[in-house]
Amino acid sequence: MSGFVWSAATSHTGAMMREPKGEPESRARAEQVFAGFAELAASLRAAKPDVIVVIATDHFLTFDFMNLPIFAIGTGEHFPGHGEFGVPKRDYRGVAGFGEAVHRGVVEHGFDPMSAREMPLDHSFSCPLQLLMPDFDVPVLPVYVNCTVDPLPSFARCRDFGAALGDAIRAQTIASRVAIIGTGGLSHWVGLPRTGQINQEWDRDFLDLYTAGGFNEIAGWSSDAVSEESGNGAAEIRNWLVAAAAVGAIGAREITYQPVEAWVTGIAVTELIA
Repeated sequence: MSGFVWSAATSHTGAMMREPKGEPESRARAEQVFAGFAELAASLRAAKPDVIVVIATDHFLTFDFMNLPIFAIGTGEHFPGHGEFGVPKRDYRGVAGFGEAVHRGVVEHGFDPMSAREMPLDHSFSCPLQLLMPDFDVPVLPVYVNCTVDPLPSFARCRDFGAALGDAIRAQTIASRVAIIGTGGLSHWVGLPRTGQINQEWDRDFLDLYTAGGFNEIAGWSSDAVSEESGNGAAEIRNWLVAAAAVGAIGAREITYQPVEAWVTGIAVTELIA
């Protein structure tokens, strides 16, 4: 019987691959983030998964207006990293047949994600993977969610997609020990006049609700309101909902939250409780 042995949700930013320069507070906050990821990495290693499913997005490197799915599942056996924004160039291996089995199962549950056999990974995938696996390697299954270009899937739709994804993973027989992480956010503005701002109050409210298991309440939030209050980058909390729904989480343990001004992003590291 296949099942989840580890689950988490974290922020990401390509800037976090470079230690902040300048004022000491940002450097101190960055060290807390790195310590949080180190703790999560130790937990992942101890879980001994056969594969780690990564729920993330893309920033016009793999998908663009010529081909922009709402959801996509990597079905190949090799996923090269783009290596942009200072993220180390690193390629990841998949598990033969695993992506196809998960894709088939999700379709059977009423969703129609793209099957992406050729799916290079940008920093939304490779940044957290680099921090989680700095000196070891686990095969991956990338799952893409459109968090960048309207129309975006609703938060409720992402929760339901996560539930279907979890059912499909438990039903397959190729990988028995599965880890999963949703990654993105928290508050930040990308390419907008408010770039550089961090809404710590919004981040705190979201984390308090998420760790308490208020996933259905978050699923009812307005996408426009989230973007207005916490930036277009906060749209990536969709990936946190997908991961929580996949494992049937009842809450999460907050490892750290740090508003790192040098990275212009509210950064959180959590481990899900299922």
